[in-house]
Amino acid sequence: MKSFFLVLAIPAVLLVSCSGNHKDAKTDTSNYDTIKTDSGVTIIKNKEGKIINTVPTSSLNGNNGVTTNAKDTGSKVHSAKEYPYYIGGVLIHGEGGNITLDRLGVGNDIKPLIVQAANSEGRFGFDGTCSGPELMQLRLPAGNIQFIVRPKDTIDFTIVLEKPDDYKVYGSVESLQLEEVFNILNDANAKKSTIEDRIKASQSNRQLYVRLMDKRVEQYKEINKEKRATLMKFITKIDTSYVAILASLYLDPVEDYDFLKKLDDKLAGRYSNTVFYKSMHDKVATYAPVDIGKYAPEIISQTPEGKTVKLSSLRSKVVLLNFWVSYSPDSRKENPHFEKLYKKYKSKGFEILSYSVDKKKDQWTEAIRNDHMNWLNLSDLLGYQSAGSQTYVVNDVPFDFLIDRKGKIVAKNIYGRELDNKLEQLIK
Repeated sequence: MKSFFLVLAIPAVLLVSCSGNHKDAKTDTSNYDTIKTDSGVTIIKNKEGKIINTVPTSSLNGNNGVTTNAKDTGSKVHSAKEYPYYIGGVLIHGEGGNITLDRLGVGNDIKPLIVQAANSEGRFGFDGTCSGPELMQLRLPAGNIQFIVRPKDTIDFTIVLEKPDDYKVYGSVESLQLEEVFNILNDANAKKSTIEDRIKASQSNRQLYVRLMDKRVEQYKEINKEKRATLMKFITKIDTSYVAILASLYLDPVEDYDFLKKLDDKLAGRYSNTVFYKSMHDKVATYAPVDIGKYAPEIISQTPEGKTVKLSSLRSKVVLLNFWVSYSPDSRKENPHFEKLYKKYKSKGFEILSYSVDKKKDQWTEAIRNDHMNWLNLSDLLGYQSAGSQTYVVNDVPFDFLIDRKGKIVAKNIYGRELDNKLEQLIK
């Protein structure tokens, strides 16, 4: 099975959720020795006694496997009633190897719950309780496996010690959905790796190297755009699955805000007490004040000459609020276009407010002169800690907001011909 990196700094392996419904495998075992284990898995050995496969025996009833009697001290995000779960399986070639069960939270929140050594047959088993879906992890000698456990779930793993990424899980519907997420993310990463390989191979050819580096940023943007579009289509397909929240972590809270807001509303009643839903919800709430259709929040800052200016003082004008920084070529490449637009529309009530996230005044003012930025320039000279960038949740530049004469945000991150067309509509 494939793996991917969760954006919350969780180690890269599969996330799997389980329903607890097992189906008997139709396996011809007439020429092999079989051992029906009390974890609900049948181990198949050849005549030399080597384990060659494992299959689920039949639907498990309760926690009748090799258990640790461990208390699950997982996240208690609410006081809802808790129900038992069971996690078991076989670590092939891993007899005696330690397996750790972790509960994973947002960011680097990794809480070890229990450690167990696989028995002489490679079997292991954990049980505990939870009140809702929890993200867990099996920490193995050669890798980690992430999965989702739900109340009353029974999960069976078949893992080869040397190849933990190729494990099998039984009783899980959402694991299949996660495989599709992996395919989307790995496809995007493969495309980026191809770009990096080409750049690395071109280092001896200076002109080619520079040309490829110039294209790199735009190529990455297109790859990310395609990845996000595919993820949104997939999230829509799986509807209310918990995997939808995990997949949404790879969306852009600015570009995909409307989609995330609808997902937030749809899943609130179902997952409102889970830590990952809360993380998604907080992100949506953070960007809500600067969504399209909202009145542009106030900015109060200073010009290079030290004059204090308020964004609200520009009410009745169409305003392009552009966040930028002097030391980034990408951040400054639109300035020649802005200069043309300013000359064309200034007399018709158009204003540009360029808000810099610089920290050094001399670099800021030099860039203003060199780029002929003869419009309104403001900065607190506090970088991304400045009041303006914090208010508008700007973590990367360039980024802009187009504000109409009533003070409402009508577009975000708009450039080139798209900006030209929008201004023609607003300025009459």
